[in-house]
Amino acid sequence: MPGTPYNSMGMEAFHDTPVVNGTAYPTVTLDPKTYRLRILNAASDRFFNLSFYRAVDATGAPCDGLAPAAPESTGVACTEVALNPAEVAAALEDPAGVFPTPVAGAEGPSWIQIGTEGGFLPSPTVIPPQVTTWVTDPTVFNAGNVDKHSLLIGPAERADVIVDFSQFAGQTLILYNDAPAAFPARDPRYDYYTGNADLQDTGGTPPTLRGYGPNTRTVMQIKVAEVAPAAPFDLNKLVTEFKSTSQGGQGVFESSQHPIIVGQGAYNSAYGSTFQSNGPLAGLVQIFNKSLTFNTLSGNQLTLPLQPKMIQDEMGEAFEHEYGRMSGFLGLETPNAQAGLQNMILYPFTFPPTEIIDASKLPSGDPSTTVAPISTADDGTQIWKITHNGVDTHPIHFHLYDVQLLNRVGWDGIIRKPDLNELGWKDTVRISPLEDTIVALRPVIPKAPFDLPNSIRLIDPSMPAGAVLADTTARDLAGLPLFAFNPDGEPVDIINHYVNFGWEYVWHCHILSHEEMDMMRAQVVGVAPVAPSNLTATRVGNGNNRRVDLSWTDNSLNDTAMKIQRATAATGPWADLVQVASNGAGPTTGVRNYTDPIGNTNQVFFYRVQAVNVVGDTWDYSNPNLNEIPPGGGFPTKSLASAFSNTATFGTVVSPPAAPSNLAGTAVAQGANNARVTLIWTDNSNNEAGFTIQRSTSADFTANVTSTNVGANTTTFQTGNVSRKTLFYFRVQAFNAAGTSAWSNVISVLTP
Repeated sequence: MPGTPYNSMGMEAFHDTPVVNGTAYPTVTLDPKTYRLRILNAASDRFFNLSFYRAVDATGAPCDGLAPAAPESTGVACTEVALNPAEVAAALEDPAGVFPTPVAGAEGPSWIQIGTEGGFLPSPTVIPPQVTTWVTDPTVFNAGNVDKHSLLIGPAERADVIVDFSQFAGQTLILYNDAPAAFPARDPRYDYYTGNADLQDTGGTPPTLRGYGPNTRTVMQIKVAEVAPAAPFDLNKLVTEFKSTSQGGQGVFESSQHPIIVGQGAYNSAYGSTFQSNGPLAGLVQIFNKSLTFNTLSGNQLTLPLQPKMIQDEMGEAFEHEYGRMSGFLGLETPNAQAGLQNMILYPFTFPPTEIIDASKLPSGDPSTTVAPISTADDGTQIWKITHNGVDTHPIHFHLYDVQLLNRVGWDGIIRKPDLNELGWKDTVRISPLEDTIVALRPVIPKAPFDLPNSIRLIDPSMPAGAVLADTTARDLAGLPLFAFNPDGEPVDIINHYVNFGWEYVWHCHILSHEEMDMMRAQVVGVAPVAPSNLTATRVGNGNNRRVDLSWTDNSLNDTAMKIQRATAATGPWADLVQVASNGAGPTTGVRNYTDPIGNTNQVFFYRVQAVNVVGDTWDYSNPNLNEIPPGGGFPTKSLASAFSNTATFGTVVSPPAAPSNLAGTAVAQGANNARVTLIWTDNSNNEAGFTIQRSTSADFTANVTSTNVGANTTTFQTGNVSRKTLFYFRVQAFNAAGTSAWSNVISVLTP
């Protein structure tokens, strides 16, 4: 575009004309019955607070649904919501201090929200028309944030709603928005409505005329036909559908959504649970907490540390360094933050990754996968405590996974539970200033039909390797402010180099200008490699020149190294022999080799191989003249390992057995108080030494585990006496001297 100025940074753009499905100010005629609507806020930067109000004509009288347009001399009919005339007049003198609202009594139907971008809510939520209000109490820390609202959706948020128009036959309704822009600190130059003040002198627009734009209060017009209305919507029946089956409902949330992570009282109707709503085990984080102890659907009580994150925008601390323009960043809050030290660490996109998700124990599969409730604290689940020291409310969007919003807590300690329509799963969460927002995440890792490589790239792909991204040492010597720190708050130099980002995803602000200006960070998802196979060992040479030549098949595209272990017996104990780096030029598979010089010995050795994937930035950032980082440290890394290959010794390959399959079981009563379970399975191996049968009262085999071994070629097993009326889980595994097979399928058996 010749002649167009080059913008070194894109800032917010609060456009002045809402568009619905590609049409500005559309109109639609509906019957007086119930409709289901799905709403996406696709605005660049605007939030929407949506309500229905009855339209008025040019005289201010309510419109009927089929009224024709009024003559041009009297204005345009039925396109407006009547605003309080005294407030409109006062806003002409004080546009920043007066916020006109609709006249009382013009409210239309309520929303009944049943879902968000993450799926169904735990229970339908009725949301009546409600103008935007703000926290005005100066004694609370988050004064200035929005408190009351109707259907509030930030950019990228979605709402699955039901609207009952049966009581509005023959009437015209306006879909009305009064969300402030910027959000939550309203700038009157971006609040367009009929009769607004003339703000041309300060960069705004002339007053909006009736029936014309710009107008962000009027979104669309709905004419409800003047015909016989349908029966009113049965809300009670809908609520029952969402209740747990144990409470007489159909369990809509329970059956269609992945199980929640943290037990909270708001989910009791959906699960038939008895989680606390208040108190120490209510699943709520306080401002001083470093960890959270919570109850779960599995019945296990878990404790997880809180991962401290940070958001900052458009303040003195958040600016890009080339031109000094205000910006927005994501980052970290240092552990044990203290006054006078570097506590808030802001990172651009082109910095080493700090968010690493260990996917080795997380559930995996396609979106329809049935996920067991969390039962252990080490499966890769994380809880983030996001501190926001800025001015805007940010719709933070998480890629790969949805999150469970636990609560918000002001810096004065006041806990704010999620809105009822923020429960369940969300991929976009509103994070407001001067309070912490806490979310729990337990990603379900996609299962691809093929192996995938890591994302190994330069920290800044737009710059050459070796380029200086942060010359902190030079700035320190020159007495200039420092901008680059590791997660512990230690200053670091950043040299552009290759980093293993694993399966790379991002989290970012969904205000378009913010994600474009650098309010986005990479997330490293560490996936364990595919195990190597076909290991062979050949002894060659004589005397001191004896060696063992190892050869195996590398089956993984995402290994960074191969670990070779050696033992003097097939059953171990095993010791690490060497770790061989994988090809740094890119993902490779195929035959790999290694030579072990054993010297003048007749000792028989056994070998096995394991693929390793180290994700994160492994660069050594230690510098005794600049920081106190230990040698080899700097930014977080995670090492993921595959299963071991088969075991091999000189010319002989000892392979683990194949896994049994088709496990099934039946239970019968045994006497007055006991029961017995009979199991049967398919033996798929010809080299097992026996089978291990495991029983547990939890699907992940962490509670009340009992293991029993039986001999080779066995395909049936009967337990001893077990408890009546108990749900047991069973699985079977084959074993031999080389190791164990994978587990069979898991079955559940309910004793009578």
